Amino acid sequence: MAETQANRGVTFRAILFGLCIATLIGPMGDAVRYILHASFMAYSHIPMGNLILYLLSTLILTPLAWWFGKRFAFSPSEWITIFCMGFIASMGPTYGISGYLVSLMVGPYYFATPENEWSKYLQPYMPHWLIPTNDGGVMTWFYEGLPQGAPIPWNIWAVPLFWWFTFICAVGFVCACAAILFRRQWSENERLVYPAMEPIIEMTTRVGSGARFFPEYMQGKAFWIGFALTTFVFGWNMISWAYPQFPRFPTAYARWTFFSPDYPPALFFLSTVVICFSYFASLEILFSIWFFDLLFIVEGGILNRLGVRAISPYYGTGRYYWQTSGAFFSLALWGVWVARLHFADVFRKALRPEKSTLDDSKELLSYRGALIGLIVGCLYIAVWLNRVGMEPKMIALLIPSMLLVYTTVAKILADSGLIYVNSPLSGWGLAVRLLGGSHTLTILTKTALGLSSRVINHYRGFAMGSLAHINRLAEFVPGDKRRLFWGVCAAFVIGMVTSTLFTIWLGYTIGGYNLRPNWLIIRSAMGQIGGIANAAKTPSTPIEITDYWFFLTGAAVMALLNLMRYRFVWWPIHPIGFALSGTALSRLTSVTIFVAWLVKLVMLKLVGAAFYRKSRAFFIGMLIGYILQVALGLVVDAIWFQPQGHQVHKWY
Repeated sequence: MAETQANRGVTFRAILFGLCIATLIGPMGDAVRYILHASFMAYSHIPMGNLILYLLSTLILTPLAWWFGKRFAFSPSEWITIFCMGFIASMGPTYGISGYLVSLMVGPYYFATPENEWSKYLQPYMPHWLIPTNDGGVMTWFYEGLPQGAPIPWNIWAVPLFWWFTFICAVGFVCACAAILFRRQWSENERLVYPAMEPIIEMTTRVGSGARFFPEYMQGKAFWIGFALTTFVFGWNMISWAYPQFPRFPTAYARWTFFSPDYPPALFFLSTVVICFSYFASLEILFSIWFFDLLFIVEGGILNRLGVRAISPYYGTGRYYWQTSGAFFSLALWGVWVARLHFADVFRKALRPEKSTLDDSKELLSYRGALIGLIVGCLYIAVWLNRVGMEPKMIALLIPSMLLVYTTVAKILADSGLIYVNSPLSGWGLAVRLLGGSHTLTILTKTALGLSSRVINHYRGFAMGSLAHINRLAEFVPGDKRRLFWGVCAAFVIGMVTSTLFTIWLGYTIGGYNLRPNWLIIRSAMGQIGGIANAAKTPSTPIEITDYWFFLTGAAVMALLNLMRYRFVWWPIHPIGFALSGTALSRLTSVTIFVAWLVKLVMLKLVGAAFYRKSRAFFIGMLIGYILQVALGLVVDAIWFQPQGHQVHKWY
């Protein structure tokens, strides 16, 4: 029976179910943050909103299959399809696309004042086909609510949203094509193991055929002990929501601890979800993350005492960020270099398939289709950016830089298993540095950079990381995978559109200011748009030579680390740690990663590999219990505590 189920492939009912999940994820993520002010549904690289909806789906359909027969049982490939579609749709809500997009569109006119001079330095350079004006007060209504009896002015939004959606879809499609071109290199040649997908593979391939009341992955003592642990701890803490004096476990408290006023602090906080995923990563990567965070504290403090701007004080900044950016850039170039032979085979297969023996039948799209899609998508992005006002020289550097950064972020995720990663280097940051500084750019180019920054420079690497993981899950889908590819594309569009329209609807019906506390709709709008205006009215200074020396130093050290890792099997330090040193999300999770490293080290060294393999079920149980407790917290908040919700699941 299991074999028959596995051979179903990507069915139409799985696609339909996945589209339903994709439609729900956007409004769900928006409502949880904007109305409940509760947990983060779409911040990490493994979004919690999709985990909740997927897990609840398995827990509903499995008992139905047990009671009413196999017609309610989904095969592993169908569950993978459903998960993947929800996975990519999670790019839509809040911190994915819609939060940044809506705040960027409504802010330039509403927050303009005589003091900030946006009417002089910003608004004349804003194309009306992208940024709607405030004619008739329509942007004011978004923040302050509609007048009595007035309809939502959807006609004002239609044209700008269309052009924004085409641009975002082009970038997403380019990322999808690039992920397909890299899959074989990462999975088969470099043998990256995608650690974060290990619990997901368990949850998608071992749901069962309806022979049990619970899914098959929910069995064994180790699983239920882990499940009981997180269920008890987080369930116990929910009691204190109603009775503040009730004792609670310290699962929600984070504290920065300074060892010296001149040195960066360490954040003491144990993230349950980070431990659950990090336990599947390799020891060398876990060790390197916290080891280089420790070096950041030491080096950042020394530079600070020498008067060199290098810490913020919590994160890397200034000269230290130049160093880390150089390391990241060197790591990116190394990734392209080691894949050169693979790309030669790919191009041969795409351009002259009769001369190639390379098999691309396992890919979501043929190599020829992926290469054509990559080229056409990049051309559309170039035309779009040029129409906004960007100079050709900047476009020629920006698009390759974006792909280089996004691809490297995706590879880091595939190799490390981390679920909170932000790049120290952005596409436009790399392009500007290659040009010698932003003082070489026109005001229109600076404005175009600012408008496109949340797509070109997304902290999550946009959709590239999700698509790389989807490629990994697709390896477990038999037969033709093209239907999965187009299902994922449809889910991406649905997640983006539904979350954006729902955000606009919320603003006009209850008022954008009533969505507080929310960083996206108000503070992000003012900060992002203010940055564009300041770049236009403030003369830019050339980059200092010292900055380039820090950049080159980081690149040289990274090259040495890569060389040592590839030349010596015993080398214990992974280059990823240096590439992420001092970045915000690395700093926030380093103590948790240290704990995960220590636990795994003890398991392997003192107990043995066999016991470690058995212990994996314990951490999957912890993860399932945690997801269900986050879902329960949302229900409790919605009934008794809105709009003052509780962040069971944080952004780090």
